[in-house]
Amino acid sequence: MFSGRFEHAIDEKGRVSIPARFREVLQRENHDRLYITNFPYAGERCLALYPPSQWDTLNATLRSKPRFDPRVQAFETFFIGGAQEVPVDRQGRILIPTTLRNFARLDREVTFSARQDHFQLWDRKVLDKVLKVAEETILDPEFFEKLGL
Repeated sequence: MFSGRFEHAIDEKGRVSIPARFREVLQRENHDRLYITNFPYAGERCLALYPPSQWDTLNATLRSKPRFDPRVQAFETFFIGGAQEVPVDRQGRILIPTTLRNFARLDREVTFSARQDHFQLWDRKVLDKVLKVAEETILDPEFFEKLGL
């Protein structure tokens, strides 16, 4: 569904333009809003952005999990409870809520990164560091064998 990595800038009001390729996917699916939430990855922080259809799918999966499992409760508290619905304006921008910008420590320079059914928003310098570690991991000759691809 989504693919690619795109560099953008957050303006002084906290708005950022969604990459054109991502907007095309959203428009094709008639999505005029996104669900945005905090997401930890490899000891770093970013934001996860979901189209409504994928957000609904995620929540349906979560509803099938044991409600009183402490891991499910922690996930709901952190991920679902931290989510905010944001409209996509006519210029293809979204306003990143201050609490989420602060969580992900987003500076002005950010990068959108695809994750198949959703995408992430990273501070550019943080993602550069994460990608360097990922590259080293993938260069291990046994990586793809262990992954099963």
